[in-house]
Amino acid sequence: MRRWTILAGLFLLLGGCARTLPDQDRRIYGAVPVAKMTAADLWKDYQQSAVDANARYWGKAVEVSGPVTNASTGTTAQPFVFFKQEGGLGVQANLLDDQAAEILTSASAGRRLTLKCFAAGLVGNVILKSCVRPEPGR
Repeated sequence: MRRWTILAGLFLLLGGCARTLPDQDRRIYGAVPVAKMTAADLWKDYQQSAVDANARYWGKAVEVSGPVTNASTGTTAQPFVFFKQEGGLGVQANLLDDQAAEILTSASAGRRLTLKCFAAGLVGNVILKSCVRPEPGR
């Protein structure tokens, strides 16, 4: 019985340590991207092997660029920009509140956009969080 108690406690402890990133993390401003790539290339990396892509990108800053497919309006709780790839799925870049309004005004469909974000893995879409415009010269 004691063994089951220990295993149950260990399971609860490990289950409470789920890997998540905050939606609004201002450390993105000072973060140096581990990769600069197109949204299509990031998507391909996750489609080839989500495990390998997570090892390279998860929780790290990445700089992605590509043509915007659509963007949120003022009706969504989390402002985002979407880079569609295949089958209605793609790269969803959730914006940091500090810059969301400014980014959304220039994020029209078909327009190329570059963002610096923290990679948060594959959940149907590739999810990026705390996205901001990269500083020039970085």
